[in-house]
Amino acid sequence: MSAVKRLATEYRQLMAQPVPFGRIESTDNPLYWKAYLNGPEGSPYEGGVFEIDLLFSAEYPIRVPNIRFKTQIFHANIQNSGYICTTLLSEWRPTDTVVTILHALFMLLATPNRDSAYNGRGLTDQQYNSEARSWTQQYAKK
Repeated sequence: MSAVKRLATEYRQLMAQPVPFGRIESTDNPLYWKAYLNGPEGSPYEGGVFEIDLLFSAEYPIRVPNIRFKTQIFHANIQNSGYICTTLLSEWRPTDTVVTILHALFMLLATPNRDSAYNGRGLTDQQYNSEARSWTQQYAKK
């Protein structure tokens, strides 16, 4: 199955059964999607909406998509450029789907891995959460 056909199937499934914590949009390019994730309740990202680019290669699902947060975010596992560090990307399997990605990103927002941090090293939990809340208010409020 080609990448475009696989993505069309996944898109139809997402439209029929959307994830409860965000939404997905296709673009004119079938290999480029936009996702919007709501910040998890009880997290410093609560109340924010985070735009994410998903760029698929012609080898999808064999190759993991290129994923980047467009919305600026202060997060231990997300670089200032928006690229993420998560085991999902390093342990990608062709059976994984866009829904798998969305769930993993939502869980990453809910539970950052502070032991493997790009941002927030040396901050207390209170300082980290305060900074993350501040960035959410500044950049992710729509």
